[in-house]
Amino acid sequence: MVQALRSVLGQTLGDIEVIVVVDGAAPDTEQALSAFSDPRLQVHVRPQRGGQSAALNSGLAIARGEWCALLDDDDEWLPQKLETQLRAAEACNAPNPVIVCRFVARSEADDTVWPRRSPEMGEPVCEYLFCRRSFAFGEGIIPTSMIFARTSLFRAVPLDERLRRHSDLDWLTRVGQRSDVRVEVVPGAAPLAIWQMQQDRSRMSNNHDWRDSYAWLEHARDRVTPRAYAGFLLTWVSLSARRQHDLGAFVFLLRQALKHGRPTALEVAVHVAIWAVPDALRRRLSRSIEARSRHAAGLIEASTR
Repeated sequence: MVQALRSVLGQTLGDIEVIVVVDGAAPDTEQALSAFSDPRLQVHVRPQRGGQSAALNSGLAIARGEWCALLDDDDEWLPQKLETQLRAAEACNAPNPVIVCRFVARSEADDTVWPRRSPEMGEPVCEYLFCRRSFAFGEGIIPTSMIFARTSLFRAVPLDERLRRHSDLDWLTRVGQRSDVRVEVVPGAAPLAIWQMQQDRSRMSNNHDWRDSYAWLEHARDRVTPRAYAGFLLTWVSLSARRQHDLGAFVFLLRQALKHGRPTALEVAVHVAIWAVPDALRRRLSRSIEARSRHAAGLIEASTR
């Protein structure tokens, strides 16, 4: 938490308010926060725990700025993140831009820069998030800590406090249905944040419960396309089920994807690979494919200069 806060206070965009929401009384956290004397800092302690969405909604309710950015307490922003996102938001001609950024996905094995591509013009947000075009993971992934949007949009479409997981995906798919919203990735390849995804960290994305993920998708089915429905089942949910060693999920998820969705051959192949290829080998293959992709992109860029 302390490192996350330091990364916010160290932004090159200095005219900001910083709201730290403590989700329920936590004396150790409150004592650590008392060491910061920055006048931009405001600490809001909720009387009882309500979860991530409730905490974020509490902070958004008291924010005074036109724009808001979200940050989980175990992630970090690089110094130019807010300044860069604000410039991109002001340059966007959509009434309600949602500006996200590339970030360093930090694992035990290595650092990788995600997302590996930007949304295409007219591409549904749900398909950008869930549909695969490559065996390598990380194409259209947007964690909470990368989201930057108007405060009024967050208030008009609050995060769903009933959800145990996927509150960020739920919010993105809901705002993605609005005609006044456009989701854009900050131009350029440079990452602007660090997403800590080590498996030994206690964060919701590391706590796998594929049935919860499936239940969320069924709840959200009216706002995702058949392609996105199948893509989420055969990649996101499949990986969670594999890590839970629930062998019965393999056939169930494939059947549901074929019945209610429109999977591609690649997504079916990814689903099979998740279950048939050992985790370590699959990660090595994904990194190798990603490295070749970056090298090819560099050659293409160089040839156009």
